[in-house]
Amino acid sequence: MKRLLYPALLAALIAGCASVGDVEQTAPQSFAADRMLVQNHPREAARAYEAQVASADGRLRSVLLIRAANAWQVAGDHVAARRDFAQVDPKHLAGTDGLRFRLLRAEFAIADGRPAQAVGDLHVNDALIPAELAPRWHRAHALALEASGDRFGAATALALLEPLEPRHQTAATRQHIRKLLQGVDNGALERGAAALPAGHPLYADAAHALLARGLPLPRPLPASAAMLNPNRPPADDDGYRPPLKVALLLPTTGSVAIAGAAVRDGFMTAYYAEQRRRPEIKVYDSSESAGGAVDAYRKAVADGCDYVVGPLGRDQVGALFNQGSLPVPVLALNRSDKPAPPGSEGFSLAPEDEGVAIAERLRSKHAQRVIVFASRDETATRALAAFRDAFAQRGGSIAAEATIADNGPDYGPILKDTLAKAGGQYDAIVIALRAPAARMLAAQLPDNGYKQVPRLATSLILSGGGNARLDQELDGIEYPELAWLLHPVNGLPDATSLGSKLPSARGGGLRLFAFGADAWRLAAYMDALASNPQTSVSGATGDLHVDGLGNVIHDSAWAVFAGGRGRPVQDSALQLEPSAPSAPGAH
Repeated sequence: MKRLLYPALLAALIAGCASVGDVEQTAPQSFAADRMLVQNHPREAARAYEAQVASADGRLRSVLLIRAANAWQVAGDHVAARRDFAQVDPKHLAGTDGLRFRLLRAEFAIADGRPAQAVGDLHVNDALIPAELAPRWHRAHALALEASGDRFGAATALALLEPLEPRHQTAATRQHIRKLLQGVDNGALERGAAALPAGHPLYADAAHALLARGLPLPRPLPASAAMLNPNRPPADDDGYRPPLKVALLLPTTGSVAIAGAAVRDGFMTAYYAEQRRRPEIKVYDSSESAGGAVDAYRKAVADGCDYVVGPLGRDQVGALFNQGSLPVPVLALNRSDKPAPPGSEGFSLAPEDEGVAIAERLRSKHAQRVIVFASRDETATRALAAFRDAFAQRGGSIAAEATIADNGPDYGPILKDTLAKAGGQYDAIVIALRAPAARMLAAQLPDNGYKQVPRLATSLILSGGGNARLDQELDGIEYPELAWLLHPVNGLPDATSLGSKLPSARGGGLRLFAFGADAWRLAAYMDALASNPQTSVSGATGDLHVDGLGNVIHDSAWAVFAGGRGRPVQDSALQLEPSAPSAPGAH
């Protein structure tokens, strides 16, 4: 089976590498064929090289054959490539032609299921790899190392490949790098990160993986040059260093204008609560379209804004990030599958963050095996996907998992079946259900043989709830909650009474209000946060910090149902040690 998979891997190895840069001029007879290869005509180049082989001998014959084999390989004709390669005498090759020979031999070894041989052929000083071979070289090296079990080494090779790829391929490569690092044990991750030279492109990803596991960094992440604007006044002692002119890209018209108003009101409330120097604020209508967000950004740049907050839509953020390098840094109010350009960050209240928070909470409780009950809701699906990865990274496993229908009412059969699948071995229960289904589930757990263990839920459990009498069935269940909804946050009005005074902060708008307030806080402290991922800022959504990969993370507070209402969990603060005392500033 392994050998059957390798041809597909080899096809991926060659994909996207049909163009070649300046070639080494060692065989005058091959100049025309060299140009064909540079102009992305590999088949024609291969035939042109081969046409000269009959009249050549010695060193020139081997040079022409290795170049023909290389051109066939780029063209995807691996049979012809092997045929010409078999006739090459490697003793006659030097320089780039010698490296072509090693690369082709490694690619063939990968296709034949001999990754260890490929690793040996590809282990050279990176500075010696010519630009024309570099993408294929690093891709082959990554495949060989991964197949040999060296996941950190494979990630290192992919990090060198990423800047050489077309932009549309970088997101997939970045995702592959993160998956590889997830499979590296703590010791190997710490040693590998410490051994990376300063400025290595893998260090940010390795640092993110270390921080996600609660492990220290061998050295701080470098500050983003795009954020450290020299025209701004110096930072205060607590890290407060706001921009000079901020653009708010929010929808002020259309169906999402209500959401935009809640975010805007939260931003401006936190802004006016600050008594120190404040920037000029200008609001731009991003509308609901991707094009509207890009146009609003361009207007903000033309108006001299030095920082942009927004847009709000996921597709809008993707369109903006797809512009490439942005002249003015952005705090996007959503995340995208597009990587954030250097100096910009994405901030969202994503279900994925809750999944990671639950995994971290379970680790603090020393839980290793859990039973999961979830609905088919998209929010639940996204949260649980992130939970599975994060919990596995922390050494946990899912003993059994069941999908629960919202309509109930008798969950007995599925509860018994799930318990049997777990073999009775579990030490926590994770729930991703709306309040009505969660109430029925919680009430039926004891009668179906479930023991008293910690029960954690996503915030989906708040949907359809709010009746304290009915919600008493949920007592004892913990869930991640916005800090401001559990206790006062400096500079913000009381959350329980705000809705009576401000229409935009009613219902779901209350969370968007808190989100907007934290967007201001991030804008004011981003220099300090971007310079050190272990620095955080106390916000309305929780403690805020930057992961070094273009994401703002908010460490949720924790609530527990008691008497049918959410109450703060007193031991919930899983915080980093403060690096500079301040409230509400950076710490």
